[in-house]
Amino acid sequence: MAGRTKRRSRRTGDDGGTSRFLSGGRDDDPEVSNLLGISSSPLFNPLSLLPGNFSFDSFASSLTPTKIVVYGGILALLLAPLLDSIISQATTMLNGSKRNKGKAISAELTSVGSDGKYHGRYPNSLLTLFYPFTLLRDVVLDQPIHPNDVPFFWHVHTTDEEAVKKVLTTCYGADLVELNTVEDVEKAKKLDLITSLEERNRIGIGALNSENERLYNGQRRSPLIITSPHIREVAELFDQDHFGRMFSFYRHPIDYDVHPRLKQKLPPEAGANNFLTRLLSDVHSGDIGFKELGIAKQVIRQVTVTGTRDLMAESLFRIGKYFGWVPVSGTGTKDGEEKDDIIAKSCIDNQLQAFPGERYADHNSREWQVFYNANKMDCQLYELARSTWRAQIQTIIPLTLQKKRAGEDDEDEEDGDEELQPAAEGGR
Repeated sequence: MAGRTKRRSRRTGDDGGTSRFLSGGRDDDPEVSNLLGISSSPLFNPLSLLPGNFSFDSFASSLTPTKIVVYGGILALLLAPLLDSIISQATTMLNGSKRNKGKAISAELTSVGSDGKYHGRYPNSLLTLFYPFTLLRDVVLDQPIHPNDVPFFWHVHTTDEEAVKKVLTTCYGADLVELNTVEDVEKAKKLDLITSLEERNRIGIGALNSENERLYNGQRRSPLIITSPHIREVAELFDQDHFGRMFSFYRHPIDYDVHPRLKQKLPPEAGANNFLTRLLSDVHSGDIGFKELGIAKQVIRQVTVTGTRDLMAESLFRIGKYFGWVPVSGTGTKDGEEKDDIIAKSCIDNQLQAFPGERYADHNSREWQVFYNANKMDCQLYELARSTWRAQIQTIIPLTLQKKRAGEDDEDEEDGDEELQPAAEGGR
């Protein structure tokens, strides 16, 4: 009896059945058998089927490639059920362990920092690749425009900046928050610019409410717009309660008029080698590839209301309608919508007359071939911007129509008020 007790004490150590099995313990232990998916009954010995005079050496010398394939296939079929049983039981044991230690496991997972970094529209697994652009709205899918969204004009080129700002201030009476340097952006972060603007009713729900009038379907007068050439830095000003909603203009690489602040940001060689791809992917030197090109394409296709230099007037009119900006001297009513469109188009055309158009290059010249070979990715971005502009004819629709399609039409509210009013009078 004492011997049996002593033997049992050796088999019930603190390490558990699995560790005993790995360290050479008895394989007739029930815990080990359960782990392997084998019953506790005596195991079948396949070698007992071999004849007594069987020789492994002669068998091995007689093997041919065909026999190896055939025998290997038969062996795989025979062992498959056993392996499947082992794997399924091991998985069940592991899952049970995870459920018992759920809190400990969740504590080890990567979490978003208290500074809000990597917040945005995607799960954490995708945020690090596309951050900080995740703090910019998807301009197509995230419709209608939420009142807390902040318009952001990203200007890469000096001439485009001047022309667009002239239209925004003259035709729409816009108030511009100009963050032209990285220092300006850092100061805006310290002052918590977005929260300050909301408290002053310059953005958010408070900016829609007017003591004198209520404009049709969420339209606005004198919109507040943040402008900057520094897209990554400004994107970090936004948060999950106040996403940025960006618009920008793209031009052919041979016609670049890069903002001087951006020239200081990237090394000189980047200016002649896919400048825009490097800027958007944040890879300022060295080789770039499809990953960097993919990030830049995503910015254009997903988070930009796209304009092009040769179609600037049409682009600005579309942008104004998308955001619901009422032109200066416009009414902002449903009945005055057509008149407001005429006013906006006329003003935009007049303001753009003073600015030069787009240049064109001879694609048959040797100079063009040299330039194209050095800037293939930026040329692809330009073509993507043009195709995006054409696609947005259908997808970038006026704010008033966005509200209708979302069931937020002001007319529906008025109809509901009219139905309630007779009922209330009848009750009296």
